[in-house]
Amino acid sequence: MSADTASTLLLDRMDVESHVQAMAQTPGVRFADFFGSIEDDQLVIRLVWALDREHEYRVVRWPARGTGYPPLSEVAPAAFVEECEIYEQFGVSPGKGRALNRLVIPPRAEHSFPRLGTAPARERPLPHASHYVSGDAFEFPFGPVRGVGQESMYMGLVTSGEELIDLYLLQWHKHRGIERRLRGEGVARALFVVERAEGLSAVGNGWALCRAVEEIAEVSPHPAVNRSRGVALELERLYNHAAAIVALCQSTGLAVGQAQGEIVLEQLLRLNAAVFGHRYLFGVLAPGGTSRAADADALMTTLPPTMDTLRRLVDALWTTNSFVDRLESCGIVTPADAARLGLVGPIARASGQDIDTRRDHAFGPYRDVAVEVPVRATGDVMARMSVMVAEMEESARLALDLAGAGLGTGTVEVPPATGSALGWCESPRGESLLWVDLDAGRIRRARVRPGSVRNWRSFDDAARSRNVFTDIAIIEASFWLTVAGLAR
Repeated sequence: MSADTASTLLLDRMDVESHVQAMAQTPGVRFADFFGSIEDDQLVIRLVWALDREHEYRVVRWPARGTGYPPLSEVAPAAFVEECEIYEQFGVSPGKGRALNRLVIPPRAEHSFPRLGTAPARERPLPHASHYVSGDAFEFPFGPVRGVGQESMYMGLVTSGEELIDLYLLQWHKHRGIERRLRGEGVARALFVVERAEGLSAVGNGWALCRAVEEIAEVSPHPAVNRSRGVALELERLYNHAAAIVALCQSTGLAVGQAQGEIVLEQLLRLNAAVFGHRYLFGVLAPGGTSRAADADALMTTLPPTMDTLRRLVDALWTTNSFVDRLESCGIVTPADAARLGLVGPIARASGQDIDTRRDHAFGPYRDVAVEVPVRATGDVMARMSVMVAEMEESARLALDLAGAGLGTGTVEVPPATGSALGWCESPRGESLLWVDLDAGRIRRARVRPGSVRNWRSFDDAARSRNVFTDIAIIEASFWLTVAGLAR
């Protein structure tokens, strides 16, 4: 089977539980996504598996009639957040009375609140699981307004004053109904919206959409144009990882490191503007190719000295004991938890998961280049920063190699096709998936699943892993996720 494949399997509802049990126990199979769609006035459920060793995605679909569907999260815990989302959006819950948390629909929302389907007949009374605080512990509320540059999010921190005992997150403040807004849109307008669903992953999420549409329309961009897309994706990874390092310096009180990191970040953003005409790489992609010409000379001239500046900063950080001491053994995500929760991207790779869609499900220019994937085993903040630093070196190498092979611009015609397909990309936060169903070039249903959707579910576990109250900002910086990417 080729390294660019997605297959579809139709199941009867009675076969779903046994299928999930078999797949969850198969080595090399990873839970990737789980979502609903209204088709012919009934709810159809789709479950996406990543068969990384076989370089394949498998989309499993079945009709959800009557009692809904089996509680899949009992077998595949990574499915719990999607179970909550399907309940909120379509009013269908898993069987066996599975308790669900509120996800993106705000509490006390009107029954007419815009959703993809029908509102639940009975709203969940609580936004999170019941808990009781007694003795010397107290609950410290933080958010949703948290500070300049930070997205709206409420943290419920249970602490005794120093040690963190428990934590829960309320993230619906960023919900904009992106998937609902995409219905009926043409592909070009949909790409505009998807790029802004999670602005720091405009290329990663946008490329996943383009790939799905191009698969349906059976068109392929020119190899030189795909190399331009690859350069944009690697530049996006570079500036995101640099921003994460800046946030780590800020959260540890290292003002000099923060200032030096911000210099590197600004240089990378200016490089984006010089190469593609936009600091955050909006508008680079287009269905069937690219809409912005790439300036290879600017890349070749500016990127190497910028990387030299970055290396000096990283060397200084690794030899600053007050910085390193805060990172070691902080915010641990064990390899077992990373696998159980289906994590992706740098967070997964820092916890022993050797996965990367550029290599395991090669697309575009990555079919022709070897991608080195850094993996660490300790799962702490130190490991996550180490993975990001190694990825920046690899991204710089890939960008220069792709530019050296020749870059192109322009699009092939994408006819108004009908059908459905899954697209994917390795964004800075990990695997981004986008399933699209088109009707004569208009979107009937689009499922947008950025890497943040998969990774937020491990944040509370990382926060509870023998950390103190002041470690939370450091852990959040090392995750470098977006709230908008989950509460889209």
